[in-house]
Amino acid sequence: MAQKINNILVALDVSDTPKNVMDTAISIAKISDAKITGVHAVVVQATLVSTVTNYRQYLSKKAETMLNSAKKYCESQDVKFTSKILQGKPASKITEFAVKGKFDLIVTGSRGIGGIKGAILGSVANSIVQKSKVSVLVVK
Repeated sequence: MAQKINNILVALDVSDTPKNVMDTAISIAKISDAKITGVHAVVVQATLVSTVTNYRQYLSKKAETMLNSAKKYCESQDVKFTSKILQGKPASKITEFAVKGKFDLIVTGSRGIGGIKGAILGSVANSIVQKSKVSVLVVK
């Protein structure tokens, strides 16, 4: 018997979150009567303290704007949406959050920003698939 999907975690990337990632999550949510939580991990490499603090605030604000847009989009589709901004390495933080939050499914895009390693499957998406104890759907 298939597992009931009640809680969907959507890993969002401010650089390139394709609309089809949200559309896929919304379709599953509608079929399953599930809720969606959008999540984004802010990563700042430690350099100069004041620069890092300002950059973290900048990235957090950018993530907040993106998550608010995702919320409005979900609400227009009559799907419940909450969001969370995490601090740290995206794949690790997202997979930890998925377990702690008892999510049934993680939905992520196949590519975000990345170099050669990300050419086939984005490095964050690949890491999420490898590390996750929760089922992962990678959307192209």
